[in-house]
Amino acid sequence: MQYALPESIGNPDLLVGREWDFDEFGKWLSRIPECLSKSRVILDRRKSGKTAFVRRIELWSRNGQVVPFYLDIAENPVWYPNFAFHYYQNFASQFIAFLERDEDVVSYPLSLDQIREYGVAKNIKY
Repeated sequence: MQYALPESIGNPDLLVGREWDFDEFGKWLSRIPECLSKSRVILDRRKSGKTAFVRRIELWSRNGQVVPFYLDIAENPVWYPNFAFHYYQNFASQFIAFLERDEDVVSYPLSLDQIREYGVAKNIKY
């Protein structure tokens, strides 16, 4: 099993009692390729097991049609243009990391120039 997200709460084996959540997310994930599921966000307080939960869903290891995306949002005021930059940089980097199976890019997002270079090299028009 390949874990791209670094663990921040300790041993992920200590995450217990979320069987219902895993079942619901499993159903939701299985319907995504047929466009029958809407986007979801996991919001909770710090150190509540969000990252451990996402790691256990195993999207990275499945290498299927669903691309995992994780964004850590600080608990302080943020200027929207800076948030938009941070969001795009993380989204594009994690998408590239998933395609290339390079988990280092998840922890260390690419610069905008690197993202553009990747797009040009792979002939991605957008």
